Amino acid sequence: MNDNQINRSLLLNTLWSFGGRFGYLAVGLITNIILVRLLSPREFGQVSIVMFFIVISTILIESGLSGALVRKQNTTEIDYSTVFIFNLAISILLMLSMLGSAEYIANFYNDNELTNLLRLSSLVLIVNALRITQSVKLIKALKFKVKSYYEIIAIIVGSVVAIYAAMQGAGALSLVILQLSTAITLTGLLWFYVGPMRSYKFSLESFKQVYKFGINTTLASILNKAFDNSYQLILAKYFTISQSGYFYQAKKLQEMPIGIIQNSVLSVVYATLSKLQNDRKKFKKLYFNIVKVFTIVVGFMCLLIFYYSELIVQILYGKEWLISATYLQLLILGSFFYLQEIFNRILFKIFDRTDLILKLEFVKKALLAITMIYGVITLSISNLLYGFVLVSAISFFINYYYARKVYDESYWNEMSVVLKVALIASTTILFSSYIANIYQLKGIYSLFLLPMIVLVYFLLLNIFRVLSVKQDLKAIKLAFKKGK
Repeated sequence: MNDNQINRSLLLNTLWSFGGRFGYLAVGLITNIILVRLLSPREFGQVSIVMFFIVISTILIESGLSGALVRKQNTTEIDYSTVFIFNLAISILLMLSMLGSAEYIANFYNDNELTNLLRLSSLVLIVNALRITQSVKLIKALKFKVKSYYEIIAIIVGSVVAIYAAMQGAGALSLVILQLSTAITLTGLLWFYVGPMRSYKFSLESFKQVYKFGINTTLASILNKAFDNSYQLILAKYFTISQSGYFYQAKKLQEMPIGIIQNSVLSVVYATLSKLQNDRKKFKKLYFNIVKVFTIVVGFMCLLIFYYSELIVQILYGKEWLISATYLQLLILGSFFYLQEIFNRILFKIFDRTDLILKLEFVKKALLAITMIYGVITLSISNLLYGFVLVSAISFFINYYYARKVYDESYWNEMSVVLKVALIASTTILFSSYIANIYQLKGIYSLFLLPMIVLVYFLLLNIFRVLSVKQDLKAIKLAFKKGK
């Protein structure tokens, strides 16, 4: 593929993946809004505890092997079957572990209802394990359009079933039904489209090759997700389960834009750049352009969510959920640095230095553990979450430094883009707040400032030479024309 074909492929697949993920999360958000009206903060808090164990178990099942298969140049059916058998075996063990420990977890939180919720949700592990290799095949073939279609169909089916269950008085159980019915539908669709496994053989040699890549990313992901979701456990244990519910809803809102970028844009970028790992010149040029666009989009997204957090929560959930707005602001601040950190980790994966991902994750979690302990000792939710933001920023700078050592390039330009965008977004927020106070624009009336916010943000990007609107639009247009 020539440069224009690569650029066009990257752009089109990013748009399809972005659109698909947006559609998936949009349906999920609408479903969540409906369920918020039918369920209580306590019931969402109960499910937030359950989801901690599901998330960690899912990472153990996947074991980073899908990323290894995406990166591997000449993947065979033996590779796929080996990963499939391993995933299925681990999922069965983890499901049995959840079934056996459900009662003990429920007793720890003094909530007997958690027992049945944990046991039913454990079935999700088996269902998810059955489709991982089919999903990898679509990603490797860059069939993000097809993948997006099936994900949206699955979430629609799951949402309808969950809403009906909630209306019938199922309570927190309806949220577990949402996860299970969505997983069953998506797995069925992927098996129908991609087809079942052609081989059911396990190769120790193949396993060693992919697991060498996957072990480090798996342990890093476990650390990351365990700490990320442990805030819900801490709030439920040391404060109230309802507070965990408020936090869980803030995370659901945060995950809408963050999930789109992390699970769609970054997966396309990783798959595309992996194909250029042996062509350093093309890689270098494309990587910098992606960094610039990625940072601008993430900065603008975080800016809007931070500024309109209260309005977003009030419109979507109602005034009784406004506590979630403060959580949302702090989570989105940390997300700006977290997404930059995840983007830098693409370099570790492409150049086979996943050992650094694990080492840096240990450093990050050590710092995060200190802030968590401080938050619990002081019984302050603010201290708990301010520590999260601080550590997210520190972790980004550490990851950036080591990513450039692996890449063997020392670019101040990339770091300057991130710092400039952070400064520009902060300045835009302060300026908009100042104008809002002068003209008393609150609540829904603050939307009148939206055009000004967009104008100020992109004007400052031009002033600080982060973005040249005319030049960048011309480049995109040229890529489409030459790619035809």
